[in-house]
Amino acid sequence: MRGVVAASLTTFCAVAMCHVPSPLPSLLVKYFGRLPGNHFYFCKASDAVATWRQVASEKINMNVRVLSSRPSPNDFIVDDHQPQRMGIFLDLSCPESYVFLDKSRDLFNATYRWMLLTDDLEKTLSALVPTRLEADSDGTILLTSKDEISTTDDDVRVFRISRIHFKAPFNAELIPREANPDLVNVSKPDFRGYRFNTSLMMIDIKFNKSNLLEPLLDRSFAAGSDMVRRYGLSLFLHMAEYYNYTMSYVLTDAWGDPFGNGSWSGMVGQVQRGEAEFGLAPAKYITPRYVVIDYVTSLHIVRVCFTFLQPKLFGTYKALVLPLDADVWLFLGLCSLGSVIAFWILVPYDKTSGQNDGLAGSAFLVVAAVANQGIPDNTNYLATRIVYLVVLMVSFFVGVYYNAAILNGLLLQAPNAIQNIEQLLESDIRLAMLDIPYLHDEMTHNDTMTIRVRTKLEKHSPPHYFSVSEGVAKMRKGQFALYTEDEAIYHEIANTLSDAEVCSVSEVEKYKPFHVGAVARLNGPYKELFNRAFTLMRERGLMDRQKNYWLLSKPECHWRQDALSLGLEPMFLAYTCMILGSLLSFLFYFLEKLHHRGTFERAKNWIIDKQPLMRFHT
Repeated sequence: MRGVVAASLTTFCAVAMCHVPSPLPSLLVKYFGRLPGNHFYFCKASDAVATWRQVASEKINMNVRVLSSRPSPNDFIVDDHQPQRMGIFLDLSCPESYVFLDKSRDLFNATYRWMLLTDDLEKTLSALVPTRLEADSDGTILLTSKDEISTTDDDVRVFRISRIHFKAPFNAELIPREANPDLVNVSKPDFRGYRFNTSLMMIDIKFNKSNLLEPLLDRSFAAGSDMVRRYGLSLFLHMAEYYNYTMSYVLTDAWGDPFGNGSWSGMVGQVQRGEAEFGLAPAKYITPRYVVIDYVTSLHIVRVCFTFLQPKLFGTYKALVLPLDADVWLFLGLCSLGSVIAFWILVPYDKTSGQNDGLAGSAFLVVAAVANQGIPDNTNYLATRIVYLVVLMVSFFVGVYYNAAILNGLLLQAPNAIQNIEQLLESDIRLAMLDIPYLHDEMTHNDTMTIRVRTKLEKHSPPHYFSVSEGVAKMRKGQFALYTEDEAIYHEIANTLSDAEVCSVSEVEKYKPFHVGAVARLNGPYKELFNRAFTLMRERGLMDRQKNYWLLSKPECHWRQDALSLGLEPMFLAYTCMILGSLLSFLFYFLEKLHHRGTFERAKNWIIDKQPLMRFHT
């Protein structure tokens, strides 16, 4: 078939004086036959027609066009409706083709497969210098002779063109025409020890370029600090071995925030300005960053949450109140008040009651019933007995459920008092933040949840931001929740808190966990190449191994229920009642004594005043 195509093209070119080489149709079929879309650009209409006639029978998806110096509405434009993989053939035998090449300089990425037809290799390479042709590019040059007549098969040479970096020289590799382009172009690139400038970011660890990597790759050095960043560094070191490149480091301590002039600070700014080719620390996917950098792939899922010790439900002064809901206590109080009023109303009509002598006696009877002490009274009056019976029944049922709740709390593990962000915001627990740039920036947002958190945060006096050690120390004292990345404080929690306190550690998420990904130069070759390497790391388990090595998990709970020993706090309510009762008793004792003394003096004076009159009558 190829012989027939070449013979037909030779015959046609002899008449139309076309200059395309005879092997071109077969090479176009080989290189572009499997691609879903192709654009072929020729300098002469005769060349375009001849090639189209020979290639159309192969059922290739293609658009054949003739280059013109005048703007045309049919010029090639990139849009979202194009296939994910496209082929472009460009005839470089006219000045218009070099203009087209200059306009398409950003299209030399992994999406496009290029084939350039030229008779001057050096001129073509010079024209390709400002283009984006880099390590992930798929480019081929067909080099022909400079004769005006059609060249023979032996005069056409195929070069695989590539370069490691846009500042590096080109590598033109001569390949056989019968070589499979799909196998040649997907081979692993070798950067040949090229040194890339990379952005190395650490927040907690203070370091310099002297003796840089050795301590950072030692997990015992600054244990628990910058673990996600060191995890990203370890992955890129594996990738450097895979692609055979080396790295130099530009240091920073921030991911990057935008300035008003469109530039960025931190790691994102270093990549944007070209100071670094890619960043070694995984960064959160933020929409404004897509304008200045490329995200490679997700490397980790970060949870940012409030971490705190659960407040105790039992063993505190609230222990006698918590088993019943507020509605139950309110209803019980109303029933008790109604019973006191009922007893008080029945006092004038019931002369057989020994204890119900008024309002105070009625209250005493109701309190005794509610406290499961019974009613120390007996009466022959039926109405009073009915009230007694109702009060005893209500107090019995309430007491049964109350005691069951108390027993359940003693025998079973206490449930978490705070289980979501709403309960945390409604509680009296103080909120604070880990002192890192990302959380400082998050607190400036004005979404509903952040406003609520900021309002509760500002109810307490500063400071509102703490280091890891300070935050865990405050957390251990209770009634304190620290907003932080989950893995950032696990090491400090494991080394500081007791087993019982570790079991009480709870986490409440403010937002859903988010992905963090590697950062690279915008429209660079690294997105596709690094995706392949990271995929290979996942498939072979290397990424999981590094993740388990660097990223700490929440300390496990190995504590078992200790023997219950109550202190003064849970008995606070009982002791308070006893002390208040004693004080009130002594107070009324002295008041009654003073009242009795005044009554006695008045009676004595009255008797003295009446003695002369009594003697007179006698």
